[in-house]
Amino acid sequence: MKIQVVKKKASSLRELARETVEISEISTLRELLTEMVNHELDRAQKVKENPVLEEQEITDQSKLGRVSFGVNYNENQPDRQNAIQVMIQNFEDGLFRVFINGEEYLELNDTLQMKDGDEVVFIRLVMLAGRMW
Repeated sequence: MKIQVVKKKASSLRELARETVEISEISTLRELLTEMVNHELDRAQKVKENPVLEEQEITDQSKLGRVSFGVNYNENQPDRQNAIQVMIQNFEDGLFRVFINGEEYLELNDTLQMKDGDEVVFIRLVMLAGRMW
């Protein structure tokens, strides 16, 4: 199944990134987050192996404000299970929100009815400094 993934910051109307992602059939938000972590780790490995940029990649990156080859000088391989746990913990801590076709999902075990072409939006929340009292 192919979905459209949009990454945004809460303080900005502009998108940080938009891409089409191929995922397997999923039934819960926890499975979606796991698929996204696996996709990002696979993509990071692919970028490390092929540092050549195409014209479209340069254009896309320039819209985001930074053009880079994506070379990762850290030779350590990421631990997938740890990365998944960090993603789940970040969601539980409220560091980002997930919207699927405009509907917000707040529970990790919520049942998802996703189909081909759905739009998934990840909004990174910006924490403000200061005291609450």
